[in-house]
Amino acid sequence: MDTETQSSGLMDMISAFISHADNFIWGYYLVALLLLVGIFYSIRLKFPQVTLTKAAFHLITERDANAKGNKEHISPYEALMISMGTRVGMGTIVGMAVAVVSGGPGAIVWIWIAAWLNGAIAIAENTLGQIYKSKDGGAFKGGPAYYLTKGLNAKKVAILYSCITIAIGWAFIGLYSQTIYSSFEGYAAVKEIPNMSVYVGLVLAIFSGIMFFGGGRYIAKFTSYVTPFMASVFLIIALISIGMHYHKALDVIHEIFRSAFDFKAIFGGFAGSVIVIGIQRGLFANEAGLGSVPGASSSAHTTHPVKQGIVQAFCVFIDTVIATLAVLFILFSDAYGTIDPDTGDKLTAMPLVQAAMQESFGIWGNYYVTFLIVVLTSTVIIGAYYIGQMNMKYIKDNPTIVAIYRIITIIVVYLGAQASLGLAWGVANVVMGIGATINIITIFLLAKVAKTALNDYVKQRKQGLDPTFSAKKLGIKNAECWD
Repeated sequence: MDTETQSSGLMDMISAFISHADNFIWGYYLVALLLLVGIFYSIRLKFPQVTLTKAAFHLITERDANAKGNKEHISPYEALMISMGTRVGMGTIVGMAVAVVSGGPGAIVWIWIAAWLNGAIAIAENTLGQIYKSKDGGAFKGGPAYYLTKGLNAKKVAILYSCITIAIGWAFIGLYSQTIYSSFEGYAAVKEIPNMSVYVGLVLAIFSGIMFFGGGRYIAKFTSYVTPFMASVFLIIALISIGMHYHKALDVIHEIFRSAFDFKAIFGGFAGSVIVIGIQRGLFANEAGLGSVPGASSSAHTTHPVKQGIVQAFCVFIDTVIATLAVLFILFSDAYGTIDPDTGDKLTAMPLVQAAMQESFGIWGNYYVTFLIVVLTSTVIIGAYYIGQMNMKYIKDNPTIVAIYRIITIIVVYLGAQASLGLAWGVANVVMGIGATINIITIFLLAKVAKTALNDYVKQRKQGLDPTFSAKKLGIKNAECWD
């Protein structure tokens, strides 16, 4: 047996294992866990995703005067853009193309339902991240590993979670890098260039190295400008495209709700049902419950932990709006349901997004969406790296170790451009599911702390005050940044 055949057989075995693990995690317990904890927190916190998010606009632009002049200071807005940077692009645009092809148009309804419940989870996990964050020079670091250690005294689990989160980051980064390369594959000129994936990987690796070694402020500034601009442009383009196909509106709406509540589709092969795919892709898009976002939001300077919880819950809403328009943009186009002549399968992921854009705006639409995804996915790589770095610092806050982490991440960026897209999605799903399981159980166990902080915030708001937080006053221990 030659080396190529052995390598192919090994990859087939790995792909099969990843596929089985993916189906087990997402086809059984995790969907129920997400829904149940979302319902629990919605009731326990009195539906804060409805009652509190109206204050989000003010909180996003809030600045802490005490942090002025600190080059490592990250404002609530910048923390929001870093966390948005990990969501917009792959999850909300390309991920939605995957959702409607694999789960049907009705997947968007379950994405809405999951996002509404996940708003409460987002408030809880980001509030906890702020409460239990640690000082990092002139900045802050935090996330699930920190509230596992300080809130539950579960350091071993926290180390395990940090390792998983770093693995999640690398899996996603490899996936994002591969997606950037795949966005160029459809161009005939690119197909004629030998080893194009190597060149794309090198360019991405160089860009990533500049951003990674530039520091937290460099990352914050980059994402704070790029993410909102590119997301806004996509929303405008999507609305124009939908308007061009307005005559399909009734058919699309009918198909969305028919597919969402088709009980045969829901319960027949549950692991691949519209519910599972909707919730899975919703989590991939908004990341509420995964635990990755608190790693970014904990770095923000604020006067009360709940403020960041509200900001990040609002971010779930923004993300869902973008995801909805991405789905409608695809469903309204004639590209939806098109067969790929090379594979015989329906177009999905990036090729479907490109086909839909080209159908509405010609070849320039294809060029635009390629540029859009490349830029947005680059911000996702940066955001995923930043969150992974927070967890690496938890395991070992040593400059040499952090530098090694950066170098490994750059290598992952390079290799990701040459990886299998199907395998990359599978690995991302599995590690995301494991990380989400640990985080969701953790925030459930810390519900009393989250509720105490929320009640304190609401009480001060009712008194007409700008809420400030005192952990000692509320009897919350191990909150070193709030004593």
